[in-house]
Amino acid sequence: MSSEPSVVYSVNHRLGGGGMGSSVLEMLVGLHGAGLLKQAIVSSCKTDRLPRELVTEMGFLGRVQKRLSLYDPTGWCANYIEGRIFDLWTSRVMQPSPVFSSWTGICATSLRTAKQRGSFTILGLGSAHPRTTLELINRERQQWGMPALRVTPHILQIEQELALANKIIVQSQFSQRTLVERGLSAEKIVCLPLGVNIERFRPASTPPSGPFRVLFLGQVMLRKGIQYLLEAWKQLGWRDAELWIVGKVMSDSRPVLRHYADLPGVRLMGHVPDQLAAFQSAHVFVMPSVEDGFGLAVIEAMACGLPVIVSDHTGAADLVRQGESGFVVPYSGVAQYMDALETLRADPDLRRETGGAGHATAQEQTWDQYREQMVPTYRR
Repeated sequence: MSSEPSVVYSVNHRLGGGGMGSSVLEMLVGLHGAGLLKQAIVSSCKTDRLPRELVTEMGFLGRVQKRLSLYDPTGWCANYIEGRIFDLWTSRVMQPSPVFSSWTGICATSLRTAKQRGSFTILGLGSAHPRTTLELINRERQQWGMPALRVTPHILQIEQELALANKIIVQSQFSQRTLVERGLSAEKIVCLPLGVNIERFRPASTPPSGPFRVLFLGQVMLRKGIQYLLEAWKQLGWRDAELWIVGKVMSDSRPVLRHYADLPGVRLMGHVPDQLAAFQSAHVFVMPSVEDGFGLAVIEAMACGLPVIVSDHTGAADLVRQGESGFVVPYSGVAQYMDALETLRADPDLRRETGGAGHATAQEQTWDQYREQMVPTYRR
């Protein structure tokens, strides 16, 4: 196996720009540190952790496309067009290499180009199989009187990419299971849970003050299961506790938020720049996702010493030891969310023990550990 620079990696994100861009940066740092990174093709770049000569960026056009996609009423069309433009551009600027790696939805053409050149191709998938996701979301939309979403060209493209790739890297057993259920070979799937920055995310020096506080952090949408958390909160009937909902409100959650608008203790906070402060202000973290390939906020909450309650459709549930570092419940299990919340509220000692166990798990799930597990997949 060679340690010569051999990997061309493309991702349509701002490298080091937060969210997916930050996670991918950690992966690329690992490939560069192992001497494997030949070229990183990105939308734009705001980091000095990689040599600039290894980075090919779309630049201004990439930033404009990202901005325009925020105003797409369909939720997929602009992302699809943006991804196709990035893909065609990648196919023209990519260097020949033994290994080509990219992410679903942005590489149909460049993946074929790489395979024609004889490259081994590796595809990242950050969710469940797209048709599984579609079915799950449409079930929720039906319950809330919304029209069903259809199979889009974007979904068809992702299916083509999944079939073409030599290897698929997923972040959870949940995602892996949905791929196998849709006919993909388990032998081509590698499961690598994401890491966490334990220097940034850490326990508070003192316990949070004020009332018992539950935190949800993520995009506020049906896919993240906010409807089940709010229903559990309603049935609990607490008037002396707080539910902080932190994250951008997406359009499909607005009917849900209107339905639960008068619940006591609910604070809809929008996006906050200081996520650490939100974690350190809470007693419990909840991620009730209907579909979530991983859910990075879960391991970040664990790193902050919070007991977590997560759905069985949240990929990061793989890292939760039931009853020891948190609770895993059925994604639509309102009664189970209520039970877990009541249990943790009633027992501060259990909260400390559960949060401590989760913190210990996070110490073993750093980005350094992730890179050690990831690099062998790229060696050829």
